[in-house]
Formats: sequence, structure tokens, C-alpha cells
Amino acid sequence: MAACQRLVQAQHKFKTLSNANNGAELAQVIQLSSLYTDRVLEDIHKEYGSWDVLEMQPTRGVWDEIAVAHFQAAAAYRLRSFVDAYTRQLSSFNAFLRIFRNMTQWSLPVLYALSRDLCDVAQRADNQLAASSSQGGKLEEATRAINQGFSLCMTDREPLLGKSRKWGTFRMANILFALYVRHKAYNLCDSMIRALKASELPPLEQFPMSDQVTFRYYRGMLAFRNEKYTTAKEDLLFALEHCFRDSYNNKTRILVCLTPIMMAEGRAPHSRLFRRYPPIKAMYGELAKAAKAGNLRRFDELLQEKEQLFVNTGTFIAVERVRKVAIRQLLRKIYLITGQNSRMSFQMLCDGFAAAGITDIDIPEMES
Repeated sequence: MAACQRLVQAQHKFKTLSNANNGAELAQVIQLSSLYTDRVLEDIHKEYGSWDVLEMQPTRGVWDEIAVAHFQAAAAYRLRSFVDAYTRQLSSFNAFLRIFRNMTQWSLPVLYALSRDLCDVAQRADNQLAASSSQGGKLEEATRAINQGFSLCMTDREPLLGKSRKWGTFRMANILFALYVRHKAYNLCDSMIRALKASELPPLEQFPMSDQVTFRYYRGMLAFRNEKYTTAKEDLLFALEHCFRDSYNNKTRILVCLTPIMMAEGRAPHSRLFRRYPPIKAMYGELAKAAKAGNLRRFDELLQEKEQLFVNTGTFIAVERVRKVAIRQLLRKIYLITGQNSRMSFQMLCDGFAAAGITDIDIPEMES
């Protein structure tokens, strides 16, 4: 059967854009959901009545191979055959990696586009397999492939820094962070941070602000999970302050970790913050109110009620630290009520706690 001329034209377009080092336009057309991809598939379907011709298209080079696999993946995606779409997209991605190692900075947008689509279709494939009680693992396989792209960026030896693939390192790292966190592979996140620290990269401050913000969010979140709250606070504050102002969901994710850090320092969230971010108010609003009022009994009740939520979000240990603020506020109230005596007996403190509804504290416990 003769080659599909519409697909030949698409293959030629991919090669032409590559030869012109036009990474921005190539990244646009090579996306599974691009208008160009839609038009090519529509034209082929009108001419042949199906997309079966894609299986018989000859290839004479790597870009032909990339293009054919791309349109096969896109056709399968539109047919909601996500497992097949994933297999084709992985083939396109791996073929691109073979030539990416000899490319320079211009090709980075293409790597990003292929990586995002690979993640998306891998997740959909796993969901489809799970629905049929079949074994998944496509997203894990995609993660390994994307890690190769990350390594090719980080270890680039291009002598001219302006042309180096190293400028894609943090963007690819951020894609991997999202995948590792989804798998709860936090040890791999820590390993990647160590690898980045040991590599010969330009300073983080020279990378695009979007890369900086995302990287510092993940680094801050990991420090938060490791109970390194000073480091976490610095990174999360940077991410919050430099995040795009309308990125509501991203700011909410940052605040999930940052809010209990600030609360543990005795800095109660402002009411404006709670009005702007209702999910943060739902998580921490009543707790912040109880801590500020020194209502230790209510704080403990809320901590117990929301325990599963805090465990699921990885914030339970950080929220527990806020209990010290509630205790401090309660002690201050006892101090004021007892006439601001600079010396108070342990029994007086225990009586104050008992009056506040805390009856399970005795003198030996307070002395410890």
C-alpha cells in the first residue's frame, strides 16, 4: 500500500522544524492534543475512513519514527484505547531520546511536551487497566523513561552554557518530583535533590522563575516531611511569594504545609487568608482559634477529629507542635488570673489546667 501523503507531509514538517532548531513550534505540534495533530488525523480519517493506514506508514529515519508513533498514540488516545496510546507514546518518547543526546537547548520544549503527554497517557492507561482488574505499572515505567531525559539534561557537556541542555534540568526534576510524590517514593526525591546539589549546574536563581518556584515548593515540602521546619519555611515562603498570583490551587498546596509551621511559631493566620483559601480554613481555622485562645481541651478535640486528614496530608506531626502554643496561651491566662505572681506552684498550674477542662495532668508530668 502506498504511503499516506498527509502523514508524509507531517513527517516532513517535524523534520523541517527540527532542522531549523524551532523547538517552540515543534513542541506545539507534537502534543497529543494539538490542533495540528487534530487536523492531520481528521484529514487521514476523511481520506481512508479509519486510522489503520498509520500502521503501514514506512519510516526512513528517527523523526519519521517519532512522527508515526506520535500520530498512532494520538489516534489511540481519541479512541480511548489508553494502554495502546501509552505504548505508542513511549515509543515516540524513546525515539526522541536517541537524538536528544546530540541536541542543544533549543530542543528542551519538545522534551517537556513529550514528557507531559507521557505522564498523562500513562496515568490514564493505569486507570483503564485497574478498571478491568489488570496489572498497571505504566506510570512507573514512564517515570523511568522521563528520568533518562532528566539525566541527559543534568549531565550535558556542551561547552557553551547558553546552548546547554542543563537549562532543562530543574523543569525535568519538577516533573519527576510530581511522579515520585504520587508514588510516595520520597527517598527518590531526596536522592534527586542530592544529585542536583552535587552536579555542575548554573545557580538555581538563573533558571526561569516557574522552575524555581516549583522546585522550592517540592524541596520545602520534603524538608517539611523530614521535620526540618526552618528550611521548609524558607522554601515554602519563597514559593508562595513568587507563585503566579492567580495560581489558587498551587498556593493552597503550599499553604497546607506552611500554615502549621507559622502557627507553631505563634503566628496565627490572618482572617483574610482564611477567606481567600477556604480549604486552609477548613483544615486549620478552628485549631488556630483554639490555640490562640489557650483552649487546650478544644484543641485536643479538634486534633483527634481531624487526625486522619492530617495523617493523609502528612501534616499531623507539624500540627501537633501547635499544641505548645495552646499550652503557652493557657499558662499565660493562668498567670494573669492568679494576679501575675512571678512564682506559681505546680499545684496551682494543675488547678488552672483542671479549670480549663484538662484533668489528666498531674505534678510529676508537668515537672517532666
